[in-house]
Amino acid sequence: MIFSNPELVRNVRTQLRPGKMVTAAVISIALSLVAGYALTHISAPATGPMGWGFGLLRGLFWLQALILAAGGGISCVNAIYKEKDQNTFDYQRVTRLSPLELTLGKLFGAPIFIYFICLCFVPLVIFAAVKGQQSFTFVLAAYAVLIIGSIAFHTLALLISLLTVRGSHTTAIIFVLILLWLFSNIFVLTANYLYLAPLSPFYSADVASQQRSNYLRTSLSKDLVFGHPVHHVFVLIIIDGLLTAWFLLALSRNIKRDPDQYELYSPLETFALAICINVILLAFVNWSADLINVQATLLTINISILSFLGLAQLRNRDRTRRILRTQKKSPISWIDLSWPAPFLFITALTACALVFAAAAIARNPLMEWSPVFAIFRFLFITAWLVRDMQFLQWMTLRRGKRPLVAGVMFLTAFYACVGIVLSAFGTFRDVDNLPFSAFFLPTPIYYLDPAAWATRPAIWGAAFVAQWLVVALFILAQRKTIIELAHPTTPDSETLNAD
Repeated sequence: MIFSNPELVRNVRTQLRPGKMVTAAVISIALSLVAGYALTHISAPATGPMGWGFGLLRGLFWLQALILAAGGGISCVNAIYKEKDQNTFDYQRVTRLSPLELTLGKLFGAPIFIYFICLCFVPLVIFAAVKGQQSFTFVLAAYAVLIIGSIAFHTLALLISLLTVRGSHTTAIIFVLILLWLFSNIFVLTANYLYLAPLSPFYSADVASQQRSNYLRTSLSKDLVFGHPVHHVFVLIIIDGLLTAWFLLALSRNIKRDPDQYELYSPLETFALAICINVILLAFVNWSADLINVQATLLTINISILSFLGLAQLRNRDRTRRILRTQKKSPISWIDLSWPAPFLFITALTACALVFAAAAIARNPLMEWSPVFAIFRFLFITAWLVRDMQFLQWMTLRRGKRPLVAGVMFLTAFYACVGIVLSAFGTFRDVDNLPFSAFFLPTPIYYLDPAAWATRPAIWGAAFVAQWLVVALFILAQRKTIIELAHPTTPDSETLNAD
């Protein structure tokens, strides 16, 4: 059982000491009284004498979401990183606990004190619900959204903690807080193209303050799944549950491995994750909107997804050596020499096919739509993504301290310099010269429409071919490095240490 998990018990004994709990309870009660008094007077003029309970209830759930999501996320980021920093994590990796048991113990044990703080706000929540004459069904649904959404975010934060190296702890915390903001607002920013409400724990405030009079009129029609209305609470629980399962899979695969052997997912699991996310997105797409903008939205989301999954599939020098050793005397396969280009191309092409098929089936027949133009946009983005990932893979195989970080810095400097130079020459202001910027940047593809494509198809096509030529150059450079790893001419210190 989870309650007998040694890692969970250790965290409970460490964090939930009587004196610490009493202090936290007193502070939470004081804050509850002050916040309740303030929210009551702030909400009363706007909602009237009978509606201030809803304002108080909404504010309390928003505060609990902030404490549990942000505070618990930071606790999960510290969970594994601090163990590594104190050189105690290796002792946990060799215990008899299975990877899943160790993961669950840290997932629920690290933020256990944050859960206790939220528990201290429950009496005031009950008071606000009674005062606002709110049904406790809504309160329970709000807590379900709060807890499940927070667990999904905690699992992601724990995964980030596992991958965090020394010297980047502050960066990891900032990154987690940025992800929380994106997680809370990305579906608000895409509301015109996706029939999907936010999936963050902060949505619990909307559920708790939902009025029964307009419950069927507003909440039930929030989400449309393949054209069918579904209550968003059920959608949120299912999607957050799926995300938690995928994050748990990555944690349980790697939590007992050495850092040099981390592999978030196997190639097949990574492919399945990318397809799963695309199927979920396509279930909520508003096909009645402008198809060009819909496709641009799906492109942006897929770029983010495939970028993270592509980074997870990069192979370092040690991992490449192990792969080469398993092949023994057999020749190096072309997949190993060009990795991760084949994987990214197949995954992106499958995602493109899904979007293309869904658009062809669900779109309005009277709406203008060019299949060739849609396919070209996806293929261009795929070529750009493969180009950058192939460069990062080549950098990762080179000697040096943190070569992947150096590769990301080089890419950032390249895009910054190119953007400044092209802006200085007015390339982005002149529509006729915009296709030339596609040789260096992927952003012009967002401004591409059938009219712009018809004016300069040769330039767009040349820019597309140029991306694959650059990919071929990086593959050749990577091939040379892999051959040197497979057949070293002189033994260096790195090779001796690996042996």
